[in-house]
Amino acid sequence: MPRFTIPITFALMLAPWLIAQNLPHAPTMRVEVNLQPVDVQIKDSKGNDILGLTANDFTVLENGVRQKLAFFDAGNGPVTIAVLVDSSNSMSSGGRIGSAQQIAAQFMRIARPGDQIFTMDFTDRIGPFQRLTRAQLLSPSGISLAPASSGGSALYDAIAAALCHLRASKNPRQAVIVISDGVDQYSRISLEQLIGLVRSSPAQLFMIGLPSRAEFGFEGHPEPKLTLINGHDIDNPVIVFGDLMKESGAESFIPKSSRDLGDALRAVSNMLQSEYTLAYYPHDASQKKLRKIEVKVDRRGAHVLSRHFVDTQRDASQFVHFDQATCTVSPKFHPYPYEADVTDGPDGMVYRDDFSNPHSGWPNHQDSHYVRDGYELSNLPGPVGNVNGAMQASAMGGSIRYSGATAEKSLAFRQNVIAAYGPWWTNFHASLIVKITPAPQSRAARSQFLYASRPAAGLLFRMNVNGYYALLLSGIAKEKELSVELVRRDFLPDTQQDFTETDIVPWTTVAQTATSETELAVDDSGDQISIFVDGQKVKTVRDGTYDEGWVGLVMCGPGHAIFKNLVVEQK
Repeated sequence: MPRFTIPITFALMLAPWLIAQNLPHAPTMRVEVNLQPVDVQIKDSKGNDILGLTANDFTVLENGVRQKLAFFDAGNGPVTIAVLVDSSNSMSSGGRIGSAQQIAAQFMRIARPGDQIFTMDFTDRIGPFQRLTRAQLLSPSGISLAPASSGGSALYDAIAAALCHLRASKNPRQAVIVISDGVDQYSRISLEQLIGLVRSSPAQLFMIGLPSRAEFGFEGHPEPKLTLINGHDIDNPVIVFGDLMKESGAESFIPKSSRDLGDALRAVSNMLQSEYTLAYYPHDASQKKLRKIEVKVDRRGAHVLSRHFVDTQRDASQFVHFDQATCTVSPKFHPYPYEADVTDGPDGMVYRDDFSNPHSGWPNHQDSHYVRDGYELSNLPGPVGNVNGAMQASAMGGSIRYSGATAEKSLAFRQNVIAAYGPWWTNFHASLIVKITPAPQSRAARSQFLYASRPAAGLLFRMNVNGYYALLLSGIAKEKELSVELVRRDFLPDTQQDFTETDIVPWTTVAQTATSETELAVDDSGDQISIFVDGQKVKTVRDGTYDEGWVGLVMCGPGHAIFKNLVVEQK
């Protein structure tokens, strides 16, 4: 899987508001119990900032009741900023990061007294929360934050961790700047839980949405949920950006070019320099509940941008539980579903799922779902979501593509139906039991689809952003014989075909046992792959194209397959 490093944190690109401008000493306010700060942006009818307002120009209502202002500041107070950088493999490199660095370099100035700047990179793992020193701000070339290896990103968990860290800040003005493609596939918490946490924090969230890898064409899909080729649903990043910025009274940006990215950075800078901070002591603050906030300004034609709700449950434990030492989301209280099926083995973790628990985390859709005897993948005639299996939107979680949402009723079935889940693997031994029931197909289908005349199902492994391997069992069996093959599928960008297929082990005949169910197994170590059928070793080959990824299930061509007793053991 390709890697790239970020030689300079994006915090250094946002220096206009991180850095001082020799302003006179500003009024200071420390966060006190029950004191509620609200950051407010005021625009005229043309979208220009309205500056020079005083406290007398503002009215703050909480649940419809006017509040007495205890503090007012016009953009001069110190700010604590956390800059989060998504360095997962779904992010596009393509020169955009370098361009952003060049654009941001012009904003470097002298840091203001009281400002605090923190950075954190994240993938599916959350990096350290680091405070940048004055020397680092003045010499950005000396900073290098390398991303951790991963299969995707945990965006919600990263934002939650940053908000947890910001609780220690004494500055009432707080901002979290998130540079990401918005793809979240690994978070332990949901978007709803994160929104609850945002409402309980004074920090604003500025979302800067860099595109995913260009070949996935993410833009243009309005659905709230996007179903990935692995069968899992994620929140549409465009909607995520909008919801988070509205809840925190900030803005989101989805630049389409390096120039647009520079404009987004400047817009964030301008907002933090021109906004007003109001603070008040809520009436009856002992009642810890969601409260509606409304800010009015005595200026004709003015448009107010601020948060609309606040939750006075300041510890936010009702939303998210954190590890006390690290501020990471607690695995104990927010486990992945598959973690209940992971145990320790002699060489590392062991993952077992017999699919008897319908809540063990695998997709539950019409074509991929739990059944009484296991887990089923179906690829039967009817409307489908893509042409020849071509994926039509974003690479998600560093390894999966969106399956598309528009129906093409002329197609009988898809090339493949896939379900992939569980831990991320390198060296392992995996096995499962499969039973295939082929479906009738037309002559036209047989000429159009790769596996129409010979439906197959089996075990896929090392599925990542570029492709995967699959050990396939033919659904057309002769008496006392089975046929298996090992293929590598490489995803293709910007084509009408989803992948190219390379035979690693061509169709090979093995003896059939008395049962109608077949056990397939793979032993994968480095570039060496050994395949087994019913405990019988078929062949060992070498192919090091992909070295890590998910393990999952696949149905190729028309029909359906039942899978049982998946076991993956780390080596």
